[in-house]
Amino acid sequence: MDAFVRSANDAGIHVVSNNMDCDAALIWSVLWSGRMRPNRKVYEHYRAQNKPVIIADIGALRRGITWKVAINHLTAEGYYGHHENLDADRPRKLNVTLTTNAYHGERILLAAQHDQSLQVQSAGGVVNWLNTTIDRLREHTDRGIVIRPHPRSPISAKMFRGRTGIRFEQPRPLVNTYDDFDLNFNYHAVVNHNSGVGIKSVLAGVRTLVDSTSLAYPAAISIEDLERPYDHDREQWLIEICHTEYTTDEITQGIWVKRLKEKL
Repeated sequence: MDAFVRSANDAGIHVVSNNMDCDAALIWSVLWSGRMRPNRKVYEHYRAQNKPVIIADIGALRRGITWKVAINHLTAEGYYGHHENLDADRPRKLNVTLTTNAYHGERILLAAQHDQSLQVQSAGGVVNWLNTTIDRLREHTDRGIVIRPHPRSPISAKMFRGRTGIRFEQPRPLVNTYDDFDLNFNYHAVVNHNSGVGIKSVLAGVRTLVDSTSLAYPAAISIEDLERPYDHDREQWLIEICHTEYTTDEITQGIWVKRLKEKL
């Protein structure tokens, strides 16, 4: 937030704190939970007036090093300005690369999101998304399914007791990290609604199924391609996705202002 304030001031944008009568707002995340719960009031207040809300959040490309910056939403419904004026060398500069998963497991991972996030509102909540997704998958495959809850949004296994071929994977905190958790992509496919897991899955070279609101959607597969060989051109998507996140130094330099100013 210090980096944002400095760069905004340098760009001639007057910044005040905790004010509901500005031309635009800056908030952290769209997860209406815990200390971030009051942000919902700010978000809805400014959007009701058709004023832009700048949203910052933890990055998916290099967690703790790069940070998402978008206008009005953190999904593809928001504005990142990542389709024009692109630097083809940006993936290298951020040290973000594409890999190909050498080992594809037999099961399908359903990576859930936090139930209080604005990102899953359109899906009717996480449990509804899981049940609907399982039903869709069963129309195309009988593979085993692994449900992975969001680390801070528990899901009761009892809700799926009548389902066959369902397992649960509990995220485990990584030692010496602030809030990072283990996650491997040794699966036949990864299914995610529209969070950072979908982006990471595409980067890892795994069949990825996401909602059309996901930033990973351009490089994802359709459910009809679930059992077909995965051969997707990800190069252009990689360049574009690397223009949705910034390092702290880049935020301080105001690069986000230049990319987003059209919608401000």
